[in-house]
Amino acid sequence: MLVRGAPAHTRALDVALYQAEPGRLAARGLILDLRKRGLVPMAGDLQAAGVIHRMSVDAQIELDGPRLHSIRAEQPDVAFEPSPGTGGECCRDPVRRIEALAGAALDEGFARRLGAAIGGPLGCSHVLTLAQLLGSTTRSALEAERDAWGGPTGRRPGERLFDRSLSIDGLESPDGGLQLALQLADLHLAPAPPEAEPLERLRRQHEIRVQATVDLTAMKLVRIVASERVDAARSVEETPWQALDVGFLEGHNVLAGLARTLFETLAPTPAQRPLLDVLLNLAPSVIQCMPALTNYWQRWRAARAESGADPQPRGNGGPMGGMLDSCYMWRREGALQRRLTATPSPTDAAD
Repeated sequence: MLVRGAPAHTRALDVALYQAEPGRLAARGLILDLRKRGLVPMAGDLQAAGVIHRMSVDAQIELDGPRLHSIRAEQPDVAFEPSPGTGGECCRDPVRRIEALAGAALDEGFARRLGAAIGGPLGCSHVLTLAQLLGSTTRSALEAERDAWGGPTGRRPGERLFDRSLSIDGLESPDGGLQLALQLADLHLAPAPPEAEPLERLRRQHEIRVQATVDLTAMKLVRIVASERVDAARSVEETPWQALDVGFLEGHNVLAGLARTLFETLAPTPAQRPLLDVLLNLAPSVIQCMPALTNYWQRWRAARAESGADPQPRGNGGPMGGMLDSCYMWRREGALQRRLTATPSPTDAAD
């Protein structure tokens, strides 16, 4: 399967682990959303193509557990800066809520605790997605270190031991559907002196590729295929790609119940967690791609107008609004939602 179409959106996530003081790791995660086309009316302004989100999460991780010693997030580039159109609200307003997770164990319950802290109508869905990947990545890396090499030992302070890159490219296919190409690369690094040659640092590379087609009318996965390969350090022969079974997702709604199906089907074991991490990013990636699909929204509005419906609805949904209660900016009682539903804000009333 080969994805083809007009480039619409790229999401890139990266998580790196470094040796900190004895018994502790430093983790840094980055997320970048790059919209490649499209023009979206938002909060009294026009949101153009370009960098939509650029955010980071930094954590100190105690190896005993493992558990978070501390965690914080930064948001250099956000979709909504404070403005009259946002009622003075901004995507950064709730970001410090994540700091309450200090002391949390990186276990099976971490995603639930993270969601309670920074998800939903009082959080940030992008920081949530990144922090979820950071937690899962840390567990995977530490399990690999323990099982294959006896544990994360022998490294200098500041020395990198693991790096994960996950990129998602969204393309609008000629028939108006959405094509997704997801690629994960896990890099396991060996302890090495500062003067070591680059390849002397390599222990193992694990790659996963997923390609999917989404029917935007039904919001279903029409087709999805996946493969993986693992290259040992300094292997002289290229490892062939091996097919992965993801056919159980074909026909599934890409926005409703997908995470539940994934957790029920793929056990969060060291062998399956990387694939699980990739597939959990399908739904967030579709949501990010939607505003860039200009032709789709033009047809959507034309169809509504032909049926007698408002071609630009004021309520939630459609191209002009986010998913209700998906984050702080799109919460039910927020300034953006009041604007979309034409409910006067306190400022409007005062005027």
